[in-house]
Amino acid sequence: MKKQYMGWTVAAAVLGAMAGSGFQAKGEKYGVVDIGSIFSDSEFKKNQTDNLRTLSTQRQDLLQFANTYPVFSTEQAQRFRDLSIKAQITTAEKAELEKIKKDVIDQDKKFKNLQLKSNPTADEVALLREYNDRMQNMVKTIDRWAREFSVELEDIQDKMRTETLDRVKQAVQEVGTKQGYTVVYVQDIVPYSANNLTADSLKAMNSKK
Repeated sequence: MKKQYMGWTVAAAVLGAMAGSGFQAKGEKYGVVDIGSIFSDSEFKKNQTDNLRTLSTQRQDLLQFANTYPVFSTEQAQRFRDLSIKAQITTAEKAELEKIKKDVIDQDKKFKNLQLKSNPTADEVALLREYNDRMQNMVKTIDRWAREFSVELEDIQDKMRTETLDRVKQAVQEVGTKQGYTVVYVQDIVPYSANNLTADSLKAMNSKK
């Protein structure tokens, strides 16, 4: 979970794909657009970044709690994961999640107290063994969760990036068509042009909900 998910970049090859996108109109009229600027400055992209950050934080908090109190039972661990990363959690589910966390904290405290006892009873020895088994299982579980979350967030990021780029291209096409451009080039390829559609395209994209 150390990977940064907020640093979106637009590859040159993706930018180049916009070059030569034709907008049919009378006469010849050419313009340029800074796709990367629209992508980075759009409200849609900023909202996507916030959503991605929230998802990442949820999962980091989950892993940190589980690593701090690794005495979950199998059932507690699964329910804790499900509720912690649920997109829309009800009041009842939130209360259930808090109870699981409280129970696990209490279990961790009990485990640590038992470890300090000089003459544990047979039942206490059995409980100590159970907690140790839980800890060993949670080490594997936490590692698996971390790997799954990493893949999941990368997939979500890729999907968000593609969706944002599609919206950028739609905005450029909309502006180019309305303003009667024959061809709109990517600024990286044709850096010098009096007809720059970047600001109008950004405005058009931000107007979409």
